[in-house]
Parts: sequence; structure tokens; C-alpha cells
Amino acid sequence: MREPGDPSSGDPGGRRASDATDSAGRRAKTLVVEPLPAPARLYSRALTGIVKRGRAAQLPALRLVRPAVALEPEAITRYARVCGFIPEHGVPLTYPHLLAFPLHLLLLTDPTFPWPALGLVHLSNHVRLRQPLTPGDMLRVEVEFGALLRHDKGQALVLHTRMYRRGEAVWDGDSVYLKRGVSASGDPLDALDVHTDALQRIARWQLPPQLGRDYAKVSGDYNPIHVTALSAKAFGFPRAIAHGMWTLARAAAALQPPKPLAEATLSAEFKVPMLLPGEATLWSASPSLIERELEVRDIAGEKPHLRGRMQWRLQ
Repeated sequence: MREPGDPSSGDPGGRRASDATDSAGRRAKTLVVEPLPAPARLYSRALTGIVKRGRAAQLPALRLVRPAVALEPEAITRYARVCGFIPEHGVPLTYPHLLAFPLHLLLLTDPTFPWPALGLVHLSNHVRLRQPLTPGDMLRVEVEFGALLRHDKGQALVLHTRMYRRGEAVWDGDSVYLKRGVSASGDPLDALDVHTDALQRIARWQLPPQLGRDYAKVSGDYNPIHVTALSAKAFGFPRAIAHGMWTLARAAAALQPPKPLAEATLSAEFKVPMLLPGEATLWSASPSLIERELEVRDIAGEKPHLRGRMQWRLQ
């Protein structure tokens, strides 16, 4: 498969290309990615692109598409087990993110992307379930860059994910990443407004040392900062840290009533890294019967690892 950003890409190697308009109004190239590269190949792209110099802060006008991706029951079960969802929840709200993650990596490791993928900080995530999902559903997955946003520590950027079933939109996701230490452009990045004084502790979690590896196996996210203490130390962490998307999923699993979702939104900001092994606490408040504000904090309840809000309508 020729890679996105390769001047020769346009057809062969299991990908088809066409032109469309991206979310910034530019003429974008749409690439159909079939089949997916293996995770090892994706991370080798990230390692080989670890040094980029002299690039303008302009995001590639690319839209990557997986036209038919199944919600596989066995994969959903493995993911649910690692993240704490129960069978009564149905398809976990955060699970579709996994279908898009390989396309995220392809975009972030594209030769025309201005910065190395390794070292980007995952700042926040927003997901929206528009229609109920069922194991066995076949989805079209589309991923593209959104806006550049200003942050006090550097340049933030948005990755949009859109999923369709038989032409109807069923799930959206926006992931915001930060490149530290560079000049920034765009509108300011808005902070999530959560009434933290009202939150009360509702759960305590034990985080085993292999949690990062367990989540990597079900998600395909083998970022070295999550996998082992040794690989995490190479990037400045004293030990491996938990995946932010695991933390978000674990909180959603704890808060969702034991019924499938008809619609839902889940927004979160990632704060202080959560070291493995370790302990964490879940804090929450209920502004309404169908809404929860939340934080995942350290064992003392003082430092936030994640801050978020979840709203839903049950089937």
C-alpha cells in the first residue's frame, strides 16, 4: 500500500483516491485505505518521522476512509472487559474510536504533517453517539484534520472522525492534540466547564502494572509511553502511564446505567498523567437524571487526571 502523502499515491496498493472539500474549506484528497497497515508498521512510521524541521504549521488536506468496518462482537467483548463495560451496556460508547485510531496514526505520520507524531499530547476528546449501535453493524469511517487552535503551551489541532451506517451518521469523535513549544495560530481552545466543587467520590480503582499493555492489545495503541516503564522513561516519564482513552472509557462504564444507549455525548480533558501501577478515584455529580459531571483523580482526591461530562438517552 502506498502511503498517504506519497506523490505516487492515487490508486494502487489497495487505496483509491478522489478529491473533496475538507473541514477547512480546502480541496482535500480522499484516500480509501484497504487494507490497514499492521500496528508495528504504523509505529515504525512514527519512529522514522521523529525529526521534522522547517515545516510550516499547515495540516494536510487529506481525508482517509475505511468504507466497510464491522463492529465485531468478539473485539467488543475484549474491549469491554478491559475497560469495565458490562454486556447490558451494549456497544461501549467509546469503542468506535478504535476503528478510527489507525487512520489517526496514518494522518499524524503522513510526510506532509508538520510535526513528529511521537511527542504530541492528547489534550481532549469529544464523542457523540447519534443512533444506537449493534454488534455486527457495518460502518464507514472517515477521518480528517480540523482546525488549528491556540494553546498557552503551543499549537493545538483537531482530528475529526465521522462514522456512517447505510449513509446515515451514527457516531462522531473529535480528538485534540498539542504540539508543545511552537508558535500557535487559530482561535483559542475552549476549556470544559465542570463544577468541580460539587463532585463527590464514588469509586476507587486499582491500576495494575500491565494495564497499558492490556489496553494496547485491544485498541492497537502501542505508544511506548503506555507499554513499559523502560520505554516510558525514554520519553521522560518515571513509569508507564495509562492511556487517556482507557481512563475515559473506564469512567463512562462506571457512570452509564445498565442499559444500551440510544444517544449520548461524552467530553473530557486529559490532565495529569496516571502512572502504572497505581490507584485512582472517580468523582461525579448529577446536574440531571441523564447527565454526569466527573473527574478521575489521584488516590488523595487532589490531582485531576481527567475532567469530563457525559449525557445520554437510553434505548
